[in-house]
Formats: sequence, structure tokens, C-alpha cells
Amino acid sequence: MALLDSQERVDDPPPPDASRLVIETMYQVAANPEAWERLIDVLEDDGLGREPSPEILRGLALSEDIARLASRPDEGPATSARPDIGWLLLSSRGKVMAHNGAALTALGEAVAGLVIGQAVAFSNPDNAEALAGALARTRGRAGGQVILKLERGREEGPGFAYVMPARSLPGLADLPVMALEEDCFAVMFPAATEAGRLWSSLSESFGLTPAEVRLARKLRDGRSLQEAADELSVSVNTVRNQLRAVFDKMGLKRQSDLIRALTELSSLAGLIEADDPVRAQQETIAEAPPVRFVTLADGRRLAYREYGDRGGRAVLTFHEGLGSSLLPPGTDSAARRLGLRVVCAERPGFGQSDPRPDYSFDGVAQDMVELCDQVGLERLQIAAVLSGTPSAIQTAIALGERVTRVQIFSGRPPRAQPDPARNPLTMMRSRIEANPWLVESFLAVLRLRLSQAMMIRVMQRSSAQSPGDLAYLAAHPEAATYVAAYMTEALACSSRGPADELRAFRRGRNMSVSGLMAPLVVWHGEQDRLAPLPQLLAFLGSHVSEVRMRPGVGHFLALRHWDEILREMAGGAGVR
Repeated sequence: MALLDSQERVDDPPPPDASRLVIETMYQVAANPEAWERLIDVLEDDGLGREPSPEILRGLALSEDIARLASRPDEGPATSARPDIGWLLLSSRGKVMAHNGAALTALGEAVAGLVIGQAVAFSNPDNAEALAGALARTRGRAGGQVILKLERGREEGPGFAYVMPARSLPGLADLPVMALEEDCFAVMFPAATEAGRLWSSLSESFGLTPAEVRLARKLRDGRSLQEAADELSVSVNTVRNQLRAVFDKMGLKRQSDLIRALTELSSLAGLIEADDPVRAQQETIAEAPPVRFVTLADGRRLAYREYGDRGGRAVLTFHEGLGSSLLPPGTDSAARRLGLRVVCAERPGFGQSDPRPDYSFDGVAQDMVELCDQVGLERLQIAAVLSGTPSAIQTAIALGERVTRVQIFSGRPPRAQPDPARNPLTMMRSRIEANPWLVESFLAVLRLRLSQAMMIRVMQRSSAQSPGDLAYLAAHPEAATYVAAYMTEALACSSRGPADELRAFRRGRNMSVSGLMAPLVVWHGEQDRLAPLPQLLAFLGSHVSEVRMRPGVGHFLALRHWDEILREMAGGAGVR
């Protein structure tokens, strides 16, 4: 764990009793991520100290181990509610521990039998090799699932299943108690409730490119090769080449086998409604532009995505404090239609960007100037959401006259104080900032335990003081799907970036905006209690040229009105 910069350290370690209380609370957080609110009660505003003892660090590391091992009851296929879904429980060495009848039916002629305490007796030795490979890939991942392809015989065609850690299953009580005692795995057939993750799983399990995944989706939905080519704006020959690549990677020979595989995995036969907004959101997210990279002068890589028209009006956007370059679904097509070129970079240590050893808002600005130079952003607007505000301001100062306008959405200044209303999220952020020795462990636990269901509950809780946001979330459950994906990408490689940025917020109390030359527009929700407007305006001072308040809106301003914001960036009608 990285400790604070030397200028922030003090000689006295945290009081032993207080430290033990924090560690015990972290164990609770690891077992139940929503228990983070309990940390508010045990952490002090001005910190428990700056340099914890080795014993305390070991205690924090143990809480991260608990996060890896504890079950997540809000994810995975519901084994007890779906008897048609087969499951096969394997020990860490691949020996059969238990199975249900649906698993035998799904395997068909692929197995000679399933005997407790023995390896799966496959009829085809290639299947044993495929299973061993899937188990190895699953061991190397913090969560999620791997797709397993099994040969079932010439008449039946290939079969597919998901392989995942048994602890990730919600119906753990239905499985043998041995699942709690060792690192074992579950093989699920056909895992219909995991359909929302099908496309990302295909890409990860078989190495399909985004273009190949898009083609597979079109074919699954009944398109002919010509129709798929027309809808994807490519030639039929390109589609044929992509289809051959899909066949090769997935080990298939016929298009009918591909359709059957996709149908089994996504269970389209009435199990998931076609108009399900969550599923539609998941599929749209899977179509986001690919992550690109630039190599900076010091050799680090900076990740970014580019949306819209490469020849359009340029906008550089800054994500929030637990965000990534994944902008809201539909951004690419909307930006293209509006003639915008929207670039969103992942700040150092976020997502797939390499960390910066001396993270600061000035340092981030230097990286962003290099990015603009390399990708050809000569004249541009800058837009920032929430905690992206200080980095965006410093970048605008560094770019000088190249920036035509800066827009801030629900902005958070450095060293903001909690709102008197004591919203639990702002209180939690304040406590974590004041105890930076805890930052990386807290974010590591969050990284291991983040799920869509947890995100829904946290968003509901954070919106308690915003009736408008609560109503929006109730009407748009798919919003949590996007936010969970956005945050998951932010923590994909590590929690280093968010941890570094929290420390930068604590150090940034004397940050100045005096060098800003571009007009500055502030957008804010009238019901926002997580980022109080008076503190932001006090930080920005006389540089604010316009404040746009949105009635009936809380902290979700950018999420709720993203299409209108894009139109404003393009010079059209904006949010007023």
C-alpha cells in the first residue's frame, strides 16, 4: 500500500484501539460492500494518523482477501429458481463434487458419466483439455465467467457453458457445503440469466474482435450475410472473412452451429424479453468504440476513446472520480450526427492508463496536452463531470488559447467540505480523504465486489435527497447498468488512479484557477447535495461566465441530459 507524500506524514501512528475498530469495520465492508457507511462512524474528519503500523497494513490486506472469498448473492444464475439450468460443481483439481440432472441432459453424449470424486469422463479427450483451459483462465480472474465449448457429437453439434468460481453463485445454500470449504468451480448450462454478459464473455473467452462480436449479434438475430453487411456498412466479403475468423476462434464449422451456440448461451426462447431495457443497455455498451492508446514522452501509455466524427468539432471530456472513457450509450452515433469529435481519456492509473508516479492535477494536465498534440486536437472545448473538474481546469489553463469553452457538470472542487445535510456519500468521501492510508484497501474491496445490483442500491441511497433522481432511476433501471460498467472499467487494472486522485484532492486546497482564459459555464442540479454548488462557485470565482441550474435534478445531471449536453457542445439547443 502506498502511503502519503512525505509532506503529509506525521510521527504518531493511529491509536491502537481506533485502528482495530477500523480494521474490524473493513472486514464488514469486505463481506458486504454497502457496509461502507459504517466507516463514517469510526473514521475522524482529521484522520487517525498518517503512517499505520505493519500490523494494521496486514489487517487491511486480510480484508481484501475476505472480499475475494465472500459470496456475492446479488449476481450469477439463480440455481434454485431455475431447475432447467444445469450445474456441475468441480473441486480446485477438477474433480466432480456434485451436479444436477439438467447438467447430464445438457452434456448428452459428451460424457460417459459423472462420478463423485473423479474427473469428468469425457468421450472426447479434446473436451478434457478445453475444461482444463477454462478452469485455468477462471483461476486467473478476479470475477466473472469464462465460456467453455464442448463437443457433443456430430448430430448434437457443439455445446457451450459458463465456468465461474462457485462462490459467485447466489444459490450457494443449494450446493454442497464443500463449496464453502475450498476453491471450487461451477460449470453452468446454459446460464440463461447471464445473457447480458454474453458478448463481453465471447470476446474474452475466444478472442473475438468488436467487429466479429457485432457480426455474431446480427446473425443471432436472424440477419442474412447481406443484411448484416448492409447494417454494419461493410462489404459482404468483409462479413464472410469475419465469419471465417469467428468459426476458427470458436472451433465451429457451420453458421447453424454458431446460431445454436448463441441461442443456447443467451436463451432467446422467451426467457429474456426483447424489450428489456437492461439487456438493451448491456448490448449497446458492448458496441462502444474501442479503447485506444498514445505513448507519452516518459514511456507511459494513456488510454482514451474517441466518439463521433473525426473531422468534427473537438471536445475533450473528463470522467468522474470512479469513471472511465466509457461515455453513455449512444454517444458515438449522436456525436457523429451532430458533427462532434468527442475524446475521453482515462486519467493516469484509471482504467487502462498507466499510473503516474507523481500524480497531481498539473501532471494530469501535462498528459492531456500531450494527448491533444498527438491526436490532433488543435481547437477544442473541454467538458468535465464531478471530480474531473480540477484536472479539466488545469488542462484548460495549460492549453491556453486552444480552448474555446469549458463546461462543468455537477463539478466538485478540491478539498470540498461535506454538505450540512450529511449525505452519506459525501461524508464517506470526506472520511476516506482524511485517512489516506485506508484509500487503496477501500478501493480494492470496491473493485473486487462491484456489481450492478450493488450499484442500484448505492444510487438509490445517494439520491435520497433528490426526488427527481429517484424517479429517474425507478423509470430507467438500465442507468445502473451503465454506471456499473463505467466504474468497473475505471478499476479494471487497479485502484491506483482513484486512490492517487483522492490524495490530490486533499493536497489541492490551494489550487488556483487564475490562469484560465476560456469562458466557463457551470451546470448544476437544483437538488444536488453530493456536490454543493456554493463550494464550486467559491473555488471558480469570477471566472464563471454563466450558471445553468436544472430544476428537479440532483447528482445525475450529466447522465439524465447527456443528449442535450451533446447538442449544446455542437452549438444547438442546450439544457437551460
